[in-house]
Amino acid sequence: MSILKDKKERETWENFIQILENKLPGFSQMWVTSLEPGQPLFEESENGIFIIKSPQSFGIQVLERKHLKDVEDALFEATNIRRVPKFYLDETIKVKKKQKQTTEEKNHSEAAIRMESLDYMHSVTGLNLKYTFENFVVGENSKFAYNVARMISDNPGQGKYNPLFLSGSVGLGKTHLMQAIGHQILKNFPNLKVRYTNAEEFTNKMVDAIGRSKNTGEVNERMRSFREMFRNVDVLLIDDIQWIDGKKRTEEEVFNTFNALYNAGKQIVFASDRPLSAFELIPDRLRSRFEWGIEANIKVPNLETRMEIVKHYAAVSNFPVSDEVAMLLAKEFSNNVRELEGAYNKASARASIEGVELDVENTSEFLELKEKKKKITPENILEVCSKYFNVEKKEILSTARAKEVVNARKYAIYLTRELLDLSYPVLAKEFCKNHTTIMYQYDKLKRDIQTNKAMQIVTNELTELVKKN
Repeated sequence: MSILKDKKERETWENFIQILENKLPGFSQMWVTSLEPGQPLFEESENGIFIIKSPQSFGIQVLERKHLKDVEDALFEATNIRRVPKFYLDETIKVKKKQKQTTEEKNHSEAAIRMESLDYMHSVTGLNLKYTFENFVVGENSKFAYNVARMISDNPGQGKYNPLFLSGSVGLGKTHLMQAIGHQILKNFPNLKVRYTNAEEFTNKMVDAIGRSKNTGEVNERMRSFREMFRNVDVLLIDDIQWIDGKKRTEEEVFNTFNALYNAGKQIVFASDRPLSAFELIPDRLRSRFEWGIEANIKVPNLETRMEIVKHYAAVSNFPVSDEVAMLLAKEFSNNVRELEGAYNKASARASIEGVELDVENTSEFLELKEKKKKITPENILEVCSKYFNVEKKEILSTARAKEVVNARKYAIYLTRELLDLSYPVLAKEFCKNHTTIMYQYDKLKRDIQTNKAMQIVTNELTELVKKN
């Protein structure tokens, strides 16, 4: 039953609908017709919010995330009262459609829907259109993670696969697989809300909400909007979750967001450049939440899988390569998939521009493979450990005792000794320590690696990163 009681209100609402349709592009207009007010039209609410109801959850996502300012402006133009629209799902409302539409208009409308649906996936959900299951090359290194991802896509929020914690070194396909889950869920369940973000973006939005709250005094409303952005979803995908390790305020928000979604039966997926066991600073209560589901580690692909990846790139880009070239690229770029893709793109682009065949000789020349190999130095190792553990290089060389600094320091010492075979006195000079301290830290980590699988994984990942850089 409509809340509009008199002719003036009904005419004003119809005027609002018309104004809003004129402001929106073709695809988004289809979600406007069925909107209904959730409160009297000319009643000013104390919190400055105007409730609008819709029978279409997908439509709410589009209007709320892409056109909220347009809705607010249209409401002001129609009523002369400035209020912030707040959408609620009401499936009892009958979906209305425009009565008259020519065949040409219908075809145009359907084309617009297809085009803006792609735009919607990218700009509203945060998903990149190329990261789908169809574009993911499965190997022994990723088979388990891939199979779990497919299961989640068919039954989001169910059982032992919630949350999913994807781990693996940089550039191995975690982001691709995570976003493929989002795409497939949208395909299987069009009415579900999917949101992809990374930990840094999550933190930045949180800090922005806190800052704006302090400036305006609207503490509750700003933080409520931020939280709803990530909690009013059916599927939340957070990339680079290792970024929050030690950041207490962000950890608190992730913890509360996790609880809200998990308790509501929503699907959660995290991705990290390091295994969960290598997180040093996160509180136990958050660690336990991560461990509720399943962790799937993506390893470095073997030679055969890397060759298949190159051939896949070649097929997609319609610039084929021989087995010999695929073998060369797979051997030379063995650290991660992202590096391999970049090498293929660079070589094929040069060959295309110069109008030559992409053979082994040209590939070697275009990618400067003969000059590619660089000598590893202590500075390289220090740089890698600094980035991996998110600490400054000067902190590693200092006497700081923070856990993350100590971690970065001990791995840097170990790798420098292992990869460069430097003596303890030389190592002591490099790290500004006495040689007995260096000897102790090296020997201790070497023993720990023998029995601690998580440390083995971290050591292998750091070694690969050092060789790549």
